[in-house]
Amino acid sequence: MVKLESISEHKFWYLNCRDWIMNKQFKTTHRRGIEWTDYTWNPVQGCKHGCRWTMPDGSIAECYAETIANRIAQKAYPHGFEHHYWNPHKLREPLKVKAPARIFLDSMSDLMGHWVPREEIEQVLEICREASWHHFQLLTKNAPRLLEFDFPSNVWVGVSAPPSHMFGKPLSFKQQQRMVTRQLEILAQISVPVRWMSIEPLSFNIAPLLEDSPLEWAVIGAATNGHKTYQPEREWVENVLTVLDEQGTAVFFKGNLEWDAWREDFPIVTINQSPEASAVGTI
Repeated sequence: MVKLESISEHKFWYLNCRDWIMNKQFKTTHRRGIEWTDYTWNPVQGCKHGCRWTMPDGSIAECYAETIANRIAQKAYPHGFEHHYWNPHKLREPLKVKAPARIFLDSMSDLMGHWVPREEIEQVLEICREASWHHFQLLTKNAPRLLEFDFPSNVWVGVSAPPSHMFGKPLSFKQQQRMVTRQLEILAQISVPVRWMSIEPLSFNIAPLLEDSPLEWAVIGAATNGHKTYQPEREWVENVLTVLDEQGTAVFFKGNLEWDAWREDFPIVTINQSPEASAVGTI
């Protein structure tokens, strides 16, 4: 039923993507956690974006990471989620995992956030270079800062579709559109094998903005607020799939999306095997 395992020698979480993960404090069951990754790694924590999403019924949903920090992991966030935390003791955790894996490197932060010192980002990217047998999945809402760094080829550079509120202010539909357009323009300038977008939730017909995009991968999900899930318009999903299929973009459906022809595709990329991987096997 519940499979959230820690690697014994360090506090580095393994998400069993085929199991159900139950959050007992919320009394809710979340299917398969973050389905598209194997591990989460947070050498930086905390976020100042203040993202909020307006649900179809008018309710407001906050960022899942903020919810975790404020309700479950308060001890790890003594100054609140909006404070920046630097964890140099976590830097070398990926090097302890010898079998190749997908690692989400900022599930509780935004590594490209304007508040994160450049030297901290460089230290994180240096570990990514050193752990060349892993794929590191980076996701940001601050795309312009991506242009400041030279990313290792094993970092999947991604952007999040914009929320309805950031920094305590609502975003108009035109602002959201401009943000997506700018995100894709920036991704087109990044030289890595995998550029991707998280479209969760799919809250408007984003497909026209994705035409001729540089995306190798896209993750699509529904809107959620606590126990409630709000499915996107079927036409929006169909339109996105049409555009992405024409471009050969791999598509991964989040478990909260209701759809007949299920997809859990990843981009096809090669990976450097660690010398120890064959002996260690899979985790």
